[in-house]
Amino acid sequence: MKCPNCGAEIKNNSKFCEFCGSAISTQMRREQEQLNKAGCPRCGSTNITFNREKQGEVKGKRGTAVVRSTVGVCKDCGCTWQADSDNKAPKKRRTWLWVLGWICVFPVPLTILMLRKKSMKPAIKYGIIIVAWLIYIMIAISGNSKSTTTPASNSQPVQSTAVPATIEAQKEMEVNSFYLTEGEAGDYGFELTLNKGTEFEETKFYYLIPEGDYTITNIGSYRTQVSVYKNEVVKNEARWEEFAEAFECVVLDADESSTLHIGENQCVEITEGGEIRFELN
Repeated sequence: MKCPNCGAEIKNNSKFCEFCGSAISTQMRREQEQLNKAGCPRCGSTNITFNREKQGEVKGKRGTAVVRSTVGVCKDCGCTWQADSDNKAPKKRRTWLWVLGWICVFPVPLTILMLRKKSMKPAIKYGIIIVAWLIYIMIAISGNSKSTTTPASNSQPVQSTAVPATIEAQKEMEVNSFYLTEGEAGDYGFELTLNKGTEFEETKFYYLIPEGDYTITNIGSYRTQVSVYKNEVVKNEARWEEFAEAFECVVLDADESSTLHIGENQCVEITEGGEIRFELN
């Protein structure tokens, strides 16, 4: 046993440390006797020594108290253990964690229990663990496949030579603000191909937005153009398809805002890479 003050080895039945003179309490001597009788927990050897090691400090109103613990060391097999752990209060079991684990992720507690079974053959033990995880993964995959949503039933059909007929294609919902991103349908977009089968063929998303006056803001990183057209496709003198009439065109730098009026049966076009926030005035 070592002195708790200077760490020097103390002879059996000695009441004082030969090096620093510190007193050895009766409790320490009794503990030494009980530990010597117990022997090494691994090999049972009595060729062991015990050290009092500092575990930490506890601060209180009357000062700081040093917490020490006895650590046993077997000189034959090298095993070390917390010799006074039997005197400590048992840890509280967190039963709710086990219940939650069995309900939500049952392979986790099952794996822990299997690994703790020392008497079970490794092949059987790991086989049960693998089967449990495979079952859990299959359940998770089947659940995800069932929850996959189908395309919205109110999505606009693709038309190659005509724009959706009337303003009824717009969403029947009152909103104060929404976002449009070029290349994505969102709530108001429809895909249209102009001049199909020619060298000027172009497929883009256009947007049928409810009538009103809006404040539009470029929330993207690049300059963007927002154009308003009549929702009708015609052929010009060169026989190329285009929108019948252009009403307004606004160019916005990043974070710049402007006003825009959307009338009846009008659609909006956003240049490539554009991200616009619409706020109803």
